[in-house]
Amino acid sequence: MSRSITQDEIKGNVSDAPASLKRLWPELKPYRPLMLVCAVLTIVQSGLGFAPPLILGDILNRLQRGEQVNTLLYLAYIVGFASVQGSLTYAQSVAMSTLGQRFLIDVRDRMLGHMQTLPLAYFEKNQTGKLVSNVINDAATVSGLITGNLPTMLSDFVQLTLVIVILFKINPIMALIGISIAPLYIYNFRRFFAPLQTTSDDIRAKRDAMFGQMQEKLNGIQTVKGFGQEKFEARSFMGTTRELMGLNVRQGALGGGLWTIADALCGLATGGVLGYGGYLCIEGKMLTGTLVMFLIYAVNYVYGPIVRFLIVLDPIARAQAAINRIFRTLDYPNAIDDLPGALPMPQIKGEVCFNDVWFEYERGQPVLKGIDLKVKPGQMVALVGFSGSGKTTMASLLLRNYDPTAGSLTIDGVDLRSTQLLSYRRQVGVVAQESILFNTTIGENIRYGREKASQEDIEAAAKAASIHDAIMSLPDGYETRIGEEGIKLSVGEKQRMAIARALLADPRILILDEATSSLDSQTEALLQQALDNLMAGRTSFVIAHRLSTIVKADVIVVLEKGVVTEQGTHAELIQTEGLYSRLYREQFRVALQAS
Repeated sequence: MSRSITQDEIKGNVSDAPASLKRLWPELKPYRPLMLVCAVLTIVQSGLGFAPPLILGDILNRLQRGEQVNTLLYLAYIVGFASVQGSLTYAQSVAMSTLGQRFLIDVRDRMLGHMQTLPLAYFEKNQTGKLVSNVINDAATVSGLITGNLPTMLSDFVQLTLVIVILFKINPIMALIGISIAPLYIYNFRRFFAPLQTTSDDIRAKRDAMFGQMQEKLNGIQTVKGFGQEKFEARSFMGTTRELMGLNVRQGALGGGLWTIADALCGLATGGVLGYGGYLCIEGKMLTGTLVMFLIYAVNYVYGPIVRFLIVLDPIARAQAAINRIFRTLDYPNAIDDLPGALPMPQIKGEVCFNDVWFEYERGQPVLKGIDLKVKPGQMVALVGFSGSGKTTMASLLLRNYDPTAGSLTIDGVDLRSTQLLSYRRQVGVVAQESILFNTTIGENIRYGREKASQEDIEAAAKAASIHDAIMSLPDGYETRIGEEGIKLSVGEKQRMAIARALLADPRILILDEATSSLDSQTEALLQQALDNLMAGRTSFVIAHRLSTIVKADVIVVLEKGVVTEQGTHAELIQTEGLYSRLYREQFRVALQAS
């Protein structure tokens, strides 16, 4: 799945099932031995299904001719065939289940693993609910194709081939009558399938949108409740579900029309066979048992496979769309990836240099314009500026979520693009404005900073982050589960846990992105000692507006529209007429007087 494909190729594949399956086939190589076992079991089982009608027809013909019937022998035949077929069904079920689960686990693992390597731009362009649906539902749909739809088609193909031979051997004219409706079946399918496929795709798209909408609003339930928008969100969600309901009703109507006509055609052919066969029986040219056997074969092994073939085409259409979504994810290029020959990042000392760095999210719209900045190891740098000035973009470049469009970013003289990404990121830590915590224990959330940390290491980090006493006051201490996104904790407690996690990781470069902006002054004062412990001895970049954080910086960098307009210490900058001094007069002086 390493070959890249174009967007036009992807779109074309959605309506091209052979191309989709051709793309999938090479990926099934590890599973082909098991697939062969499943195919053999399917074929043998399909062949055994022809035995019961033969037995029944033979019994009826013998009775009609007045011959003696060995009941025990026929009973043994029936029981024997049923036992063998049951054993094959069990073996096939186990083999199919094993195949399906192996494929499902591998595909989901590959998709999630690849997603985690992708740049932030990918997640900014795609709703989380849709991505989750792609990993869970699309993989399951393709697994169902491999273990359900394709084996069904193989079984029906074997049965249909054998039964046509048998029917023509019994009576060619009756066989022709029985299969005469095939062109009408095909026409009926061609008439209904295209709108059915379109409606199915629309249902999937609407369902994905509904999942994304639901997850987004549940994640933001505090905001919804805070603004009293419960009824509005309920109406909005109801509108989406009604649109989905309309699509489902349309799909049901189309499907109903398809099968109503199919059943009518099947009944017409059955009537023709029964009429001609009955005439032959009356004329003594055919035995009743032979007619019964012919009808069983015709109804169950001609019309049945055709109907199942029509039924399975819709899941195949959905599966081919799922296949293309899977490949679209796996083919998505990772712009931030290790270059050939990239070396591990050495132990970082902390010298950071922005060398004429330009960066743009959209072509022709630069966000950073020629940034030149040299930071010595262990220095604390404050990034100051209005929203949209480029502060967070600089932090993103430091985290190597993006690479510069032009210029270079070096650490200890090493261009980040020449290093192995993982070895670099393990030496960089970040504490953001909204700390992301997971629905597990407090101890596991802190240990996320260093997987093999001992309990003593975790507690030491918590003490340095001034959160240990608060944790120990809880009934379960470090084993307390904090709920989804840390809903059981206050904002200040979340931030101190994030600081403890960063301390445990022991990064050489630290980024604080508005880490105290959502805290009140009292909580910030409690947090300041933890921040000082965290920044000690590390090269730190601080994005903040609070005086308590900025005035102590070794270097303050002022950004305006992606350009560094001022650079110096707090004492130096307030002596010059510029943005920083204006901010100081408007905000910081009041804060100093209040302190």
